[in-house]
Amino acid sequence: MMKKKLLVLLFGMFSVLFVSCSNDEVKDLPTGASGDVIKLSKKEASFTAEANKITITTEYKGWWVNGFALDKARIDKGTVNLSAENFIFKNDVFEVERKNGNILIVTMSKNTTGAERVLNIGLQSGNYFDNINITQSK
Repeated sequence: MMKKKLLVLLFGMFSVLFVSCSNDEVKDLPTGASGDVIKLSKKEASFTAEANKITITTEYKGWWVNGFALDKARIDKGTVNLSAENFIFKNDVFEVERKNGNILIVTMSKNTTGAERVLNIGLQSGNYFDNINITQSK
């Protein structure tokens, strides 16, 4: 009689264990790119040849800048921590400031080159990649 109760108890425990560990309700995470988690307020802007500034906001703070390109030429980020919630990156042509994790202020100097300039700012959050493209007329 005692063995039968012990057997029923063990069977019940294992049944609960298997049911609770079942993965029927667990969905596999999607492979490849994830959805837009950054949610930029603006992904493109057009500037005149004069010095200009734009403020872009995001709904999410857990992203980082993964690079800059000016006219398709990659710009060295130097020692600036582009994943920090607050940073300022400056060079002769543009400045990018991140404030409070969800505000980007992009400033471009006056364009005296006689050619259009295109600034690309690459953003990333996990598997998700996004870009801000700013075109400055000549």
